[in-house]
Amino acid sequence: MDDHKPGRDREDAIPSEFPELYEELNSLPVTVEAVSFDGRRIETEHRTFERTIIRVRGQGVTGFGEDVTRSREAHERLREEGLALPTGDWTIGTFSDALDANFSTQTASRDAPEYLRWAIESAVLDLALKQSGRTLASVLDRTYEPMAFVVSLQLGDPPHIRPVNRFLDTDSDIEFKIDVPDTPSDELLSALSDTGAVRILDLKAQYGSDVGGPTDPDLYRQLFETFPDALIEDPAVTDTTRPVLDEYADRVSWDAPITGVESIRNLPWEPTALNIKPCRSGTLESLCRILEYGLQHDVELYGGGMFELDAGRAHSQALASLFYPNGPNDLAPPAYHTYQADKSYPSSPLEPPAQPTGIGWYSR
Repeated sequence: MDDHKPGRDREDAIPSEFPELYEELNSLPVTVEAVSFDGRRIETEHRTFERTIIRVRGQGVTGFGEDVTRSREAHERLREEGLALPTGDWTIGTFSDALDANFSTQTASRDAPEYLRWAIESAVLDLALKQSGRTLASVLDRTYEPMAFVVSLQLGDPPHIRPVNRFLDTDSDIEFKIDVPDTPSDELLSALSDTGAVRILDLKAQYGSDVGGPTDPDLYRQLFETFPDALIEDPAVTDTTRPVLDEYADRVSWDAPITGVESIRNLPWEPTALNIKPCRSGTLESLCRILEYGLQHDVELYGGGMFELDAGRAHSQALASLFYPNGPNDLAPPAYHTYQADKSYPSSPLEPPAQPTGIGWYSR
């Protein structure tokens, strides 16, 4: 892969104006006494989503996390068999080290063990903060800000603008992240553009063969030209698409490939925008390094969702509130997971809680 983006050089030096985020967190003490796993499920127009809420307890308080693993069988097995976590007195850093000892063995059959790893580490961080009577904001010397969000939509089969219009009918100021169909019509793209509400167009071409995604260079150019203010996320970089992507490189964003700092350095060019999904990082340390990289290299960051139903969405909202509150955060409240004509939906930006605890946006 090339290591240069047109008009922007790759810089691997580490500027000193930002603190090392993980160093602010890894020495926090935490006492882990027990863990439990509870199921959540939601059915949408397109599929059923299974999630597991992780509760880690100690000193009379509870920290929460959420496993967003895709496999229903993996969730059922986790709830039935459980998972052995290190118990006793730790710091955030030493707990993560202790978890390394048998986590790989316990999760060997999972497709994405990093999702469960993040659920556990976020729950333990939430617990540590609550035990110390602090919030993530106070430890990092930051402030929870109102968080702007967009609503992520699929347009159906065959694709239609109806899913967009029915939300606009409830709130004319709402904005969207749209999954691009394989062969959208000119009429559909024009209608979407006319709304002025599309912030991100997701091609999903980096998800692998199980998801796929459009790879037509003519479509790519049409998207860039029809939506001049939108980010184009996860395009396929091929010999035929590369010339178009080079031309519009400052509007390309990345999601699925981002698992750590090394994955950022392996991108085709220095990124200008990244979708931050904590569960892809696995560990708190890896997530902190990604955030540091974005801050140090002036990358536009925004939060992404994995159809979380509970604590996982709240934790990602808290991170967005602290680090990229004005971004096109694909972190709409779970009420937006399903549409009902008579339903009341929260407006963007989402206000932070008046009395945050733990990571910050989860009140239980």
